[in-house]
This record gives sequence, C-alpha cells and structure tokens, in this order.
Amino acid sequence: MKKVGIGIAGFGFIGNIHAFAFQSLPYYYANLPYIPEIRGICTSRPDTAIQAQQETGVSFVTSSIDELCNQKDIDIIVVALPNAYHLKAVIKAAENGKAIYCDKPLAMKLDEALEMKRVVLKNQVVFGMSFQNRFVAAILRAKQLIDNGLIGEIYRVRGDYLHSGYGDPSRPMSWRLRKEIAGGGALVDLGSHLFDLIYYLIGNTTIINAQGRTFIAKRPKSAQTQDLENVYVDDWAQVDFVLDNQSPGTIEVSRYATGSCDEMRLEIEGRYGAIRFNSMQPNFLEVFDARKMSGAYGGERGFQKIESVQQYPYPNRIPGKFAVGWVRSHIACAHDFLQKFAGKPSIGATIDDGIKVQEFLEDSYRLMGYE
Repeated sequence: MKKVGIGIAGFGFIGNIHAFAFQSLPYYYANLPYIPEIRGICTSRPDTAIQAQQETGVSFVTSSIDELCNQKDIDIIVVALPNAYHLKAVIKAAENGKAIYCDKPLAMKLDEALEMKRVVLKNQVVFGMSFQNRFVAAILRAKQLIDNGLIGEIYRVRGDYLHSGYGDPSRPMSWRLRKEIAGGGALVDLGSHLFDLIYYLIGNTTIINAQGRTFIAKRPKSAQTQDLENVYVDDWAQVDFVLDNQSPGTIEVSRYATGSCDEMRLEIEGRYGAIRFNSMQPNFLEVFDARKMSGAYGGERGFQKIESVQQYPYPNRIPGKFAVGWVRSHIACAHDFLQKFAGKPSIGATIDDGIKVQEFLEDSYRLMGYE
C-alpha cells in the first residue's frame, strides 16, 4: 500500500498526540487509503529537534518551518504550534503544495483566518482541523439522534468546559497565558472546542452577551524567577447566545474550576427529548425521550445511558465493547482527515468551520472588552 509522509510542526504535548494519532491509524482501522508515516518533526530550537529525533527515531528534524515544508517526501503538515505561529506555517505549507491538518484555533484574529483561506484556495490544498470532540462516539450518536428528530425543536443549550490547572498563583507564565502568543485565554483554549461542537450539532448561533474575568493578574515570568508579569487573558468566560429559533444557549469555560480535570459538559433540551454528555464519563450518552409513557412510579420515562464506548462502525478494528479514552477521538479525527486527503467523504472541521470559530472568539472578546 502507498505511504503518505507526515510532517509535525510543533512537538509539544499536542504535537505528540497528533503524531501518535496518525502513526496509530493502521492498528485502529482497516482499509486505509494510505499508510501514514511520520517523516519530519519541527521544534522551536535545534536542541529540542535533536532530542525529538533521539526519542522517536524520525530521520528528519529541524527548527525551521521552511525546511519542514520544503521536504519533498512530506505530503501533510500537521500544525501543532502555539496560535501566533499558525499563519506562517499554513502559508508555507500551502505554498509548498502540502495538505494541512491544523490544531485549534485556526488563527489569532479573523483577518489571519481569512488570509489562510485565501492561500489554501489559491494553492488548492486539502485542509482540515483537529476539532476531535466531533469524533467522540457518544457525540456522533448524539448527532444521529438530533438529525433524526429525537429532540425536536430545541429549547435550551448549555455547554461547559472546565479545567483547574491554573488556580495556583505561583504557576509561572507560559505561552497560553500570553495574549500576544495565544490570542486569548480560557475562551480560546476551551471555548473554541465547545462552540465548534454546538455549531456541528445544531447549527448557527448569534451572540447576545459575553463576559470574562482574570483571577490572577500577575504571575512569575518563569519557574526560575520571582519577577512578575501581567496577565491579560481571561481565566473564566461566559457567552450567551440564541439559536435561529431564538432559543437561548450558554457557553461557560474556566481554567479555575476547582476539582475539575478535563470536564466538558453538554446539555441540549427540546420539545420531544434531551441529551446530556460529560467527557469524564465518555463511554455513555444520556438520552431522554419525552414521548415515552409516564405513569405510576415514573412509567418508562427517564434518562437512558446509551453505551457508546468504542462503537465505531467499520473500518474500525477495535471491538466496540472496550472503554474509550481521550486519545481515541484524536485517532478518529486523524482517520477522517486521511480519508479527506484521499478524496473521500469527511465530516471533520473545514477551514470555513475554523473561520466560524474565529468569528465567535472575536465577537465574544469585543463584548467582554478584552480586545
């Protein structure tokens, strides 16, 4: 079978996850259009590039995005860099005729996102984004149920994405806390996932209000110093919106949710039913069907837990009965992109979906006064 070369731009935490996802595809899926092969890694410094080579065995490493994109045997560039560097990487990849798989969010600002689309269209390259929550089995089942009319007219949407890792005031600055590199805080980091998921499941929204707060306004510049640096990004944010039918919705994100790990909660309520999902219990989708009979002791009504686990359809190789983990949705998302690269149908996020998210972020920050 023909192989396809993958270049990883950025080899921190998320770069490792994307590399693992693509490299794992032959062991998770049958009938692949190509066998993916990691053929290049780009890091921020020469010393970390050498370390990546020693630890992974990948033959080509560099600290130059230009060199990575110039490699003839690389067909797909995975953009896993801090947000401020997405634009250059996407432009370089597109101009070299590479397909692009970009981490979220698409860009720092809407004008950058629109420039990316222009370059991608001009060079006619395949483009996708790693909004992997679309590919959780329970979410895919929720999409089926919503599209089949289980919920009916939607009355209310609630989305929460909660982390707790930034609550320690002694935690030093990192790129995610620097506005000039991240573009924003919790809303960029977590809210981008929630908005894409809501847009994917139920369609357009219109923002009516947004607020944000920075709880710790100064942090150590690094782990090696007690000198403080100002923090200008949101630690917590809430965005209120309405659907096309004017039903209300709310997105709340926090990196200060004490006791939370990586908890994404989604609730959608409608005339005929409701669904609930919590990423900390990813094996089940909770579904309520209001058309079931009520009666003594509750009748047949109540939330049902659908055992979604790894019940992916063929060509999934893994028996569906086994518990699902966070990385599994990344693998499914990478598989969808490989299908798209091969010219097959895809449900993954497009560059236009990324632009939708960018509009959401920009409009929300404008209302917050975080511009």
